[in-house]
Amino acid sequence: MRERILATALQQMNEHGIRFTTADLARELGVSKRAVYEHFPSKEALLTQIFDNIRKDFRQQISTILQGDDLDITEKLKNLMVFSPKALGPINDKIIKDIKRFMPKEWAKFEDFFQERWEMIEQVINQGITQGVLAPVDLPVLHKMYLGTIDKLLDFHFLTENDTTFRKAMTAAAEIMIRGLTAPGCSDRTAAGAASASQPSPKNPCRTRN
Repeated sequence: MRERILATALQQMNEHGIRFTTADLARELGVSKRAVYEHFPSKEALLTQIFDNIRKDFRQQISTILQGDDLDITEKLKNLMVFSPKALGPINDKIIKDIKRFMPKEWAKFEDFFQERWEMIEQVINQGITQGVLAPVDLPVLHKMYLGTIDKLLDFHFLTENDTTFRKAMTAAAEIMIRGLTAPGCSDRTAAGAASASQPSPKNPCRTRN
């Protein structure tokens, strides 16, 4: 019964945010409110358990990504940037705002976790730089870009207007951050080199003729 309560509460959260009532939950389960309270003394205790499960899921995903021998550096980096809670389903700004407003202590725990995740991302980036797979980058600036991207892509209206999900949008953003806008096969040229080079071939704009 406890697992049924948690699963149904997750469904209620997806549909209504965290402001669903215990009465709504009991009605959906087909039981009395008392039956719910036998397993969770309060709605806050129920939500706390859900959030604990989500953070546990997060950490398991991180462990799986970091230990994935079949993943190269860029794949590990992208996966660390885009994963989301499997149990919760689509994340939107409504759920985030509800947690921040009504359960600030729980949100603080999520912020601690987000810092842990960024430290893992930095670790993978530094490994990539050492291996010559990734270019050196200003990590504090990248961190700000990453946080700002998450904040903007959680906008429910943006996701709806563009017919996408947070995960799809974040995956696209991560690809841009990791690979940049340079086309495959292109290399950086200095301004002087670019000025003295002949016009690139239309079929291969990254290469100049000798």
